[in-house]
Amino acid sequence: MAKLNYKIPVSLARSVLDHEITLSGGGFQMKPLAMKVLFFYVGSILILIWAVGNTFLKHANPFLLIAIVIWWLVATAFLGKYSKTKELNLKSIPALLNYLPKSARRVPTRQDSDPSGFYSVLGIDEIDANGFITWGDGTVGQAYIVVGSASVLVFEQDRISILDRVDAFWRKIDTTVELIWVTTKEPQRVYRQLANLERINRGLEVRDPDLQELMEERYSILRDYVGDSFTSIHQYVLIKADNREAFRKAQVVLQAEAEESSLMMKQLTPLNGNEVQEVLRSVYTGSR
Repeated sequence: MAKLNYKIPVSLARSVLDHEITLSGGGFQMKPLAMKVLFFYVGSILILIWAVGNTFLKHANPFLLIAIVIWWLVATAFLGKYSKTKELNLKSIPALLNYLPKSARRVPTRQDSDPSGFYSVLGIDEIDANGFITWGDGTVGQAYIVVGSASVLVFEQDRISILDRVDAFWRKIDTTVELIWVTTKEPQRVYRQLANLERINRGLEVRDPDLQELMEERYSILRDYVGDSFTSIHQYVLIKADNREAFRKAQVVLQAEAEESSLMMKQLTPLNGNEVQEVLRSVYTGSR
């Protein structure tokens, strides 16, 4: 049976300063703090004491001095706080400074613009007609649209069966392969309905003006209303492998999973080149 909870192992890059200690005394006990956090707090307070007593600040207006001390303490508490990734907020300052320029927050995508900025984000070299993707780092892969069976409404036994099946599936995936799951909210796909409507239109034996107007109205409803106003959730899985051999093995595992059981995936359909570009367009095109 698959585990309901998984423990994240301690990073191998953990240093002595990452060890957590608990300070207590007088019936009071603080929550565990990393040694580097304590060193940061102590070092910041020592610098504040030195600056107030040995620099021009000792001649400053008392109210200004109090404001500087309060600001320093607040900044120390914020910058020394642990983030969710167990890093000091102090380390986010370089990223924030790089983000402030307007040019760093925009990637031009016009045809006459320099493509290097967008290429650094996407990294795809080629998408052939069959949907086979080649990245700039030498990795290869393919995208599939998937239909799953998991739901918050499933019975307990079904939930356990789904978890067991997903657990067994991931044990078959090699470390040279990455599966990227993408969930998008896209307009309804009506090309099959349009194709069926076109077949009906071509099969008409009588070209009556009123009937032709009705067919045009149905075209307009599907294309301009249903296909533009209504959106639905689509999920894709993207195989990204270090080489073609690893890709073929992952492809076999993924297809076998969809064919042998519907617990993890009910349907798995590969995307061709145009469909992959449509998915990428929906992901990378911002709202207008």
